[in-house]
Amino acid sequence: MAIALLLVVGGATAKVAAAAREEGAVNDTSAYVNVTATGSYSFVPNELQNLPTNTTISVIFTDGDPSGALHTFTILGCPDLQIPNPSSVSTDTLNEYAYGSKCPTHLTNINATGTGNFPGTISAVSTPSWYEFVCTESGHFALGMYGFIAFGMALPANISLGVPSTGPGTAVFIIVGTIVALTVIAIVLGFVVGKREGSRHEMPPERLGYPEPGSPPARPPERPA
Repeated sequence: MAIALLLVVGGATAKVAAAAREEGAVNDTSAYVNVTATGSYSFVPNELQNLPTNTTISVIFTDGDPSGALHTFTILGCPDLQIPNPSSVSTDTLNEYAYGSKCPTHLTNINATGTGNFPGTISAVSTPSWYEFVCTESGHFALGMYGFIAFGMALPANISLGVPSTGPGTAVFIIVGTIVALTVIAIVLGFVVGKREGSRHEMPPERLGYPEPGSPPARPPERPA
């Protein structure tokens, strides 16, 4: 009877844990994580911390990009390293960090071949440390597709997650468009006001020798008798 009860409780617990994974409920100290690639070239979440050390962690990588674009979830193998100047890093240089000479290995590399869920594992980390994860598809890293994961510790406060600027941006176009619109409005108003002011100061017709509008025509002078 006791054994049967334990089996029932254990099965229920496993179902709850599986449901939590499916719903994407990520606890910082749990042995699994869910990470999603979005259509705006970002990871959600892009910060994971206090994950357990000495534990192989399960991960579900979801490609949530509605365009179906390919993405990767690649955790670099170099501890306590952030790649500098993301906007100027070429794809070849990024691959050296992810798969080549700049880092000895990677903790995980999951390739999403389209929209959907892709399971994998993160190699166990023995000591408290943090790592950068990236998408290695061409150009995605420069657009801001990166984040950080920490094991046995919180992420340092000096880590930067600012999305790099790759151009003038929408704000500049809005400002320029507003200036152009205000200039056009000022020209139109100046023309209208100027025309009105000119009409107000125009010399009356009678002062120019013309009859005033609406007055009867002038009679010719009478001849002397």
